[in-house]
Amino acid sequence: MITIYKVLRNFLAVRSFQYLLIFLAPNAQFDNSTELLLRKYCTTDEINKFWHRNLLNKLLSWDSVFFLKTALEGKPEFEHEYAFSIVWAKIIRFFSNDSKDLYHSLTIAIVLENILFVLSLILLFMLTRITFSKQNRAKTAYGDDIAYKTATLFIINSGSGFLTSIYSEPLSFFFAFLGILAREFAIKVTIPYDIEFPLSSLPLYVLGTAISFSIATLNRSNCILLGIFYLYDLYYILRKRNIKKALLFPVSSGCIMFIIFIIQQYYVPYRQFCPGRGEWCNTTVSKFCGLSFLTKKSFYSFIQSKYWNLGFMKYWTLNNIPNFLFGLPTYIVLFYSTVYFTKMYPNPKLFPLVLVTRSFLVIMLLFAHVQIVNRVSTFIPLHLWYISDRMNKITNSKKKEDDDLIIKFYLYWLILWFPIQTLLFAFFLPPA
Repeated sequence: MITIYKVLRNFLAVRSFQYLLIFLAPNAQFDNSTELLLRKYCTTDEINKFWHRNLLNKLLSWDSVFFLKTALEGKPEFEHEYAFSIVWAKIIRFFSNDSKDLYHSLTIAIVLENILFVLSLILLFMLTRITFSKQNRAKTAYGDDIAYKTATLFIINSGSGFLTSIYSEPLSFFFAFLGILAREFAIKVTIPYDIEFPLSSLPLYVLGTAISFSIATLNRSNCILLGIFYLYDLYYILRKRNIKKALLFPVSSGCIMFIIFIIQQYYVPYRQFCPGRGEWCNTTVSKFCGLSFLTKKSFYSFIQSKYWNLGFMKYWTLNNIPNFLFGLPTYIVLFYSTVYFTKMYPNPKLFPLVLVTRSFLVIMLLFAHVQIVNRVSTFIPLHLWYISDRMNKITNSKKKEDDDLIIKFYLYWLILWFPIQTLLFAFFLPPA
């Protein structure tokens, strides 16, 4: 428990430092989206109050504008605003008691953001400890050390500048960590890393993981990759020819998650907008048995493609080279973490997370705005475990490894990046 207190102390210190940077940053912002939102809901006197002008207004940058606007209105006003988590906006609205007071809702949202972050830190600490600890004391102390390093690294993660505000990522990584932890408690790992699925843990596995992963995915669609845990478990159980457990554990859980995803991404938007909307509504795959809502693209994918030009290698242009460079350190350490835990330090418990990470990297590299990897990768702890474990080995061993430079470079970059990113966010400057 003392170590968790140290983690929370570190969080308080880092967050205070970040908010101080934002407070000291100039009040003028590069983009006028914040100003337009403030003028719509607030008087000039409200906007110019001391704490509003010097802190809260600066936290309304980039996506924060859309999250708060949807929370205040109760639903998106324009089509492109459906790309910003309605789930997160509704949570903000609920805890703000449906208030139309912009600063009240913004303050509540910032508090929620930080509470979710703190709870996620505790979950990540527990998850790391159970993943890396064994029964003997030495291994438990090792697990505590890795857990402390991992949680501390997460505080200054590559997206931490955005997380001072009201972004939706904390809601997703909270439930991602909760779901992975539920799976860790539900399965039984025996020597040499044989995985068992006790029937007594079925409710924890099905409800704990499926509900958690589904909420994470409803909030941010990239978390659908957490379903790879079910595919891995299905493959593992079928190798043992246990059809009953395959159906009870991964199949039932995966179906719950998949159905919820289809309802959110296809059924609800189709019922709301089609057929009158045209475009994506007209790409129905099949009208058989009322399945006309299954379109070639989900509503979210259509919005991303139309308004942000997302698609296969569409971001691979010369003018986006700086954005590739912004994301490069995180790409490198994410990729190398998958190599580390399969070849250098193979751990079968981590194989499904390795598959999640590799799939995520492919999608981010080929289909997304690459620089967002710095914040949307926060639901994956694998690279943090890689860095923490290597830091421990570098400290306790004189032997040099090929990836020592990677670790040192990334840590130096992270220490520089997180305050710079915080300031860029306060200025409403790229990268987003």
